[in-house]
Amino acid sequence: METIILTGESKENANLLLKLARKLNINARKLSTEETEDISIMLSINDGMKTGLLDDEEKSAFICNLNTL
Repeated sequence: METIILTGESKENANLLLKLARKLNINARKLSTEETEDISIMLSINDGMKTGLLDDEEKSAFICNLNTL
């Protein structure tokens, strides 16, 4: 499976891309603003965890704190 995320300012063009994807038999849907923000936060956290600035114990504590939110 391949995933592509496209962003744009034109609702008309976004709808055109969705229509084309469906004609090509590709599963496509719009993401809500909240879903987009959640994905962005998740990617930022993932990148931050790979920087090496936190040791394993600090990473675990951070992840545990996320689970309590």
